[in-house]
Amino acid sequence: MHDLGLFMTWYHHGWLAEYALPAAFSAGLAWIGLARNAVNKGRLLGSGRSAGLTLVILALTGAVGIAAGMALPHLANLPPLTAGLATGATAMPRKKQDDTTQPYVRFMTLGIAWFRERLEYRMHLDACRWCDRFLDGFERSTQLRVFVYDLRNYLLDRHPTLTKAVNNLFDAADDAMVHALDVQTKTDEARRDGRSPWLREPTDDETYRCRSALGEARNRCGDLLLHAYVHGRRTEQPELEALRTKALSDDAFHSSPVPRPRRRLGFRRNRV
Repeated sequence: MHDLGLFMTWYHHGWLAEYALPAAFSAGLAWIGLARNAVNKGRLLGSGRSAGLTLVILALTGAVGIAAGMALPHLANLPPLTAGLATGATAMPRKKQDDTTQPYVRFMTLGIAWFRERLEYRMHLDACRWCDRFLDGFERSTQLRVFVYDLRNYLLDRHPTLTKAVNNLFDAADDAMVHALDVQTKTDEARRDGRSPWLREPTDDETYRCRSALGEARNRCGDLLLHAYVHGRRTEQPELEALRTKALSDDAFHSSPVPRPRRRLGFRRNRV
């Protein structure tokens, strides 16, 4: 009992009750809110910048908790008129909020709202950059088709609730890759000289059409990969890397089933 009384005395008069506990509870609740808000949007700690923004938000929220705890004993001294004005202000009509937080909201939250906006934007950039780095090395539409086909099966097995979205993204990617293969095949046929077994150099227009078609196919594949990023977990990274390695390997067409193209275009015709 003596030890308990000593602890209670330290609790009531020490820094624990005045600073540490309010800050810890405020930051803990803020972390839960950020984690819930980040669901299907990205990863809070996806990069150094996003992690830094997350820590700033938690620190500011902890500071607000300390300030609120220190100001609480003084609220009883406020005149009743102030309480009435504050209560009435909450019932006033408000304009519809757009995607950007209004300046006064940012000010009243001591910048927390602004940092939350920056964090969401940073999480989106992290996801896009991760997808771009992941697709580095895919230089042929055939490699993309192998990878995206395996990626679709992977997502359908692990996320059955996303079946419709995954299939729609896969269909868009498959159409883009078929178009890229069609453009490359027609370009190769135009470059072929009947009197020579060699292909002539492509013109600038042919190069542009082939690269733009392949770039569009990469973008549509990136949409499906982005879906896997925002709905997946960090523990799935090795499995995604394995799918990428298999698609880029020389025996990809023997080790992975490939969907039949919707047009009469075989993989053997591709010369990307």
